[in-house]
Amino acid sequence: MERRGVSRALLIAAVIVVIVAIALAAFFMAREEAKPEKITVLARSGTYAEGLKIAAAQFEAETGIRVEVQELGYKELYDKLSTEALQKTGAFDVVMLDDPWLAGFASQGFLEDIGRMLEERGLTVDPDFIDSAIEVSKYKGTLYALPYAGNVQLFVYRTDLYSKYGFSKPTTWNDVLEAAKKIYEEEGIYGYVIRGKKGNPVVTNFLPIFWAHGAKIVDENGNVMVDSPQAIAALKLFIELKKYSPPGTESFDSAEVKASIFEGRVAASIIWPAWVPDINDPSKSKAAGNVEVIPPPGAAPMIGAWLLAIPVSSKNKDTALDFILFVLSKDMQKKIALEAGVPPTRESLYTDPDVVAKYSWYPTQLEALKNSQMRPRVPEWSQIEDILANYIHQALIGAMSPEEALSKAKQEIEAVVKG
Repeated sequence: MERRGVSRALLIAAVIVVIVAIALAAFFMAREEAKPEKITVLARSGTYAEGLKIAAAQFEAETGIRVEVQELGYKELYDKLSTEALQKTGAFDVVMLDDPWLAGFASQGFLEDIGRMLEERGLTVDPDFIDSAIEVSKYKGTLYALPYAGNVQLFVYRTDLYSKYGFSKPTTWNDVLEAAKKIYEEEGIYGYVIRGKKGNPVVTNFLPIFWAHGAKIVDENGNVMVDSPQAIAALKLFIELKKYSPPGTESFDSAEVKASIFEGRVAASIIWPAWVPDINDPSKSKAAGNVEVIPPPGAAPMIGAWLLAIPVSSKNKDTALDFILFVLSKDMQKKIALEAGVPPTRESLYTDPDVVAKYSWYPTQLEALKNSQMRPRVPEWSQIEDILANYIHQALIGAMSPEEALSKAKQEIEAVVKG
């Protein structure tokens, strides 16, 4: 009797296990098959949002799922992301990030681990993606985003003026300084233009010079290094370049720098790729035909990639990843590059004949991307940037010596990093 009772109990248990397994399988199948009618993407306004809209239209045509692209300006986007990171309302399924924001949002637990999501699908990161663009999509080795726009700093110089005064293509920042001085003194044209507005602009403009001198903000062990001899030398050169820049350059932002170049008033500058199409257009640029685009001297351009990520609060994570992978497919990246001007993050597209026929400087941009450097991947970057901006600007306007400015910057950055 006892044996029969045990057998019956085992049979009942087995039946229960089977029923539960079937129920769970049905549940997960239903989950996998359930597709939302719509997902919402929060994006940077302008060209980047336009690229997503092109992809969204095709995604809807192929899947029946509508993609609503909400677009905001730079500061408004950051503020909206910061609010959502705190409130986690689930209002957005995909979010666009400027790459230095990644560490801060990832450290707050706001972003899904996309690397894990890919693994669960049996996928790996396509090796066609440019390495530097993938690296800025990581925080502490975890892939929290995928790279959407391959933005990177470039450099332009006036070949007519450089040739006239015996200068060849600059390979160091000392070359740029020497040419700037000569052209300004002999020609009366400003030899360089600094984007010196306090805040993100002056830091962004200074970093390629800073890195080219071998300087670091934070070393591998977390030590703050902004007052090193290399850093001081870089800031001194930056201040020297200001002598040959237009008046008021300490307040210039992108619009003023671009205008100076296009009006033919300066001989050289750091630029962004979005400006390049019009630089040699005679109807838009007085310098047309005399401008060469190269990677910044010293091979230390700053990458400024834009990324796509999935908030942990999204209610449609699988579809969100489907859309991101759709946007970043080779065919779609090519389409939005050609139609909207969004620079790709796939290496093969920078040598694609159709793409290069429209954007002749893309091989140069690829070289810059491959040699680019990223801002420190620390959650406190926005605070560090504000501190650097303040003291670099103080030195630029002569209110402090380079040594004093960077010494004070180090003290304040250490206080932030050490908490």
